[in-house]
Amino acid sequence: MALSACASTGGVGDGGGPAVSDRHEAIEQWAGEVADAWSPTSTAWKQGYVPLQEPVFVEGSLTGAEKQALAAGWWTTKVALPTDRPSPGTVVFRDGSLKAPLLSAASSYQKMDMGDPPPCGVTPSPVVVPSGPDGSVSEPGGGDCVGLTVSGVSLSTMELRTSRGVATVPAWRFEIDGGRAVLHAAVADPAPLPSPAATPTNREVPAGMVAAQSVTGADNLDLHYSLGVGACDHDITPIVVERPHVVVVTGGVTRDDGTCTDQLVISPVTASLTEPLGDRPVLDGLNGTLLPMGS
Repeated sequence: MALSACASTGGVGDGGGPAVSDRHEAIEQWAGEVADAWSPTSTAWKQGYVPLQEPVFVEGSLTGAEKQALAAGWWTTKVALPTDRPSPGTVVFRDGSLKAPLLSAASSYQKMDMGDPPPCGVTPSPVVVPSGPDGSVSEPGGGDCVGLTVSGVSLSTMELRTSRGVATVPAWRFEIDGGRAVLHAAVADPAPLPSPAATPTNREVPAGMVAAQSVTGADNLDLHYSLGVGACDHDITPIVVERPHVVVVTGGVTRDDGTCTDQLVISPVTASLTEPLGDRPVLDGLNGTLLPMGS
């Protein structure tokens, strides 16, 4: 579990509150109103390039230490990275295409590079490493001294979820050892995410409702995401509301009436959908914010 001191999970205490089934019904109603309020109308959402996924893709498999390095941004390079911006590239959607300015390889690399790994034997602070719904979401630094080293770079493409479905996007391909590579989307100026959906204003947040923190993946009818819960919360339950145009995810918990530390614990959960996610965006039910895949 990843801990973040003094973070609020939202909602109110459960002591002496309604039954669990009633609480979950109230949470579902709240999330349903958020879903019904979601209707982005911007030109960018319908005709531009709005990515709904983290801009990084790994070709091949990474070891645990390498996943840690990728999450922490521990990079070095053995080759000079081009600093000149290439000609505009083309983002290809199912319903058309769009010309877009591109980042240089050096600028794309800088978006991933957060420094060098710590010296051997030195354990840094924990870093979040998404590892699926059933695995740990954090790892200690461990002092593995492992970074990712670029041995070559070329302009390629990658597939990315967008507001217009899965698109083929220009990407810089950074080669690493073993014939593997990390791709980073090269579009220089993606449109920003739209404003959050409206949340109910005529009542308080339902008791025990918690916010979704990230979406880690979708597998057929299973949607994998994480909830931000309190350190003493229990009976953690994923709650999902589907509409043809959007999916809203949140969760319900039972809170301990006793004294507890003020911490946010990231809890991976899986919810079953009635239909595959497809192109539908995913919103956090508590705050109405859009959750890009892998954020």
